[in-house]
Amino acid sequence: MPLVHLLSALTTLAALERIEPVDPHDGAVLVQPSEVRFIETKWSETVLRGRPWVPNRRLATLAKGTRLVVRGTVDSRDRSGCAGKPWYAVYPFGYICSTEVRTSKRPPSTSLALSVSGDRTLPFDYVLVKADGAPLYDDEEAARSGAAKRTLTKGMSLAAARTRSVGDQTFVETVGGQLIPKEQLGWLGRGSEWSGVPLRGDALGPAFAWTLRDKTPVYAQPSRTAAKTSEIKRRQRIPADDAILSNEEGRWWPSAGGWIPADLLNEVVIIEPPPGVLQPAQVERGNDQWIDVDLGEQVLVAYRGGSPVFTTLIASGKGSPTPRGNYPIWAKVASMTMANQDYEDNPYMVEHVPWVLLFQGHNALHGAYWHDRFGQSRSHGCVNLAPKDARWLFEWVTPALPEGWTGYLPGELARSVVVHVRDSSLPPAEAFIQERPIGPPDPALERQRLEEAEERRAKRAEADTQALALD
Repeated sequence: MPLVHLLSALTTLAALERIEPVDPHDGAVLVQPSEVRFIETKWSETVLRGRPWVPNRRLATLAKGTRLVVRGTVDSRDRSGCAGKPWYAVYPFGYICSTEVRTSKRPPSTSLALSVSGDRTLPFDYVLVKADGAPLYDDEEAARSGAAKRTLTKGMSLAAARTRSVGDQTFVETVGGQLIPKEQLGWLGRGSEWSGVPLRGDALGPAFAWTLRDKTPVYAQPSRTAAKTSEIKRRQRIPADDAILSNEEGRWWPSAGGWIPADLLNEVVIIEPPPGVLQPAQVERGNDQWIDVDLGEQVLVAYRGGSPVFTTLIASGKGSPTPRGNYPIWAKVASMTMANQDYEDNPYMVEHVPWVLLFQGHNALHGAYWHDRFGQSRSHGCVNLAPKDARWLFEWVTPALPEGWTGYLPGELARSVVVHVRDSSLPPAEAFIQERPIGPPDPALERQRLEEAEERRAKRAEADTQALALD
């Protein structure tokens, strides 16, 4: 799932500064007073750096027109990049080359990144490719001449900006300005209306459960051979009860005068903070957030310290299981396009996936606009969330990103919010293990996978050629 877009009021900016401060006198950095109060970015992917020189680590990416508060200037020491031009030190953190911005009379927006208006649940309108071979054109000239940049595969989805007529044909123009014949596409709608619920208190154990099926059966006795007394709709909350029991057929929840098998429920279970989820460097900065993802129950719970604050249903990896382990979030991205890697043989693409929290390699917590099967595993490996839940989680995880900030990369993973991924359906010794390394994809491993894929494809092509020769 490669990055395409990587990467508030002043109270939001102040909160950001507390989480990731940058010392203006650190090392060789000397911030001088500036008469400029506000600046505005000029380029579509403006880079905010951790220190005022190139190369230095990228902290964030900003969209064109993003306004920032200036806290001073730093003389350039670059031989290239920002050579001969000053750097701006900005709030809440970081430095930006003065050649990439212009001065502004207006303060930053008070909105958050990728906000939505009115009753919308999604930041874009989305369309679905209905059949293999749909042509994608770079522009109107290419559409007129029939020079497709590529063809799309059934099931791919794109973010749509508008419809356009080119000659006697109607096209859908994507947010990125490309064109696809309208008859090749179907509208995806407004996304799931599902949303989770806030939690209070810190009692451990089952809090409640959601029913998994549209017609969840209720049995007169805790046995599947007993008479069914009623049925309950999907995603109804069943309160936890001290009478939850286990027998040879499994666990049973009492409800509606009968019993529901636990495997037909998504149980919300409150746990103590496991080792490793509250990193010392993170807590020292005043942040005790962490996230529990239970693959067995397909439930997510967000915590502050030992107290749960929010829970919802998820859809985790099915064909490619979501890896268990403790993973500090390594990037926040407002929206990004996800697609198959070069070493994967089955093409797929979902454009402008909103509210993305990358926690391990290519795996992320993110909004899913293309299905409503939350509570069941079905993804390519990521943790899918309903749009409302994805937005809530994205804005809750610090630092909150102001409008125009398209991506954020924590300076130190030791200070980042940890995603704790476990599988309660497995035996206790297997429910939690550290399956993968933390952080972004390993370039060496990515190259190895590509080399293996190329070798595999070459052997397949050779076998196909030999088969044709025999025919």
